[in-house]
Amino acid sequence: MNRISVLEQAGSFRLVACDGRFAVVEARAGQVFGLPDDRGGGRDGAADTPDGIASVAHWTGEDEARSLMRDLSERGDRLARRIW
Repeated sequence: MNRISVLEQAGSFRLVACDGRFAVVEARAGQVFGLPDDRGGGRDGAADTPDGIASVAHWTGEDEARSLMRDLSERGDRLARRIW
């Protein structure tokens, strides 16, 4: 298993990298969840460990992962402003 690096974190979202691949995961309550979830319904989580991240990550290129991270961060900021 190669080393997972957390490149950026915004709220519960993390941009991670491993071996030139990139993904966005969501971490909540000791679990990590892969994004995007295009399977519909609930998401299966894994332990918030490097192996857990590797098991749920939807690996992609850097540009696509950074774009997803930016979109999720902006949506979270807008929601927080609306709530407060």
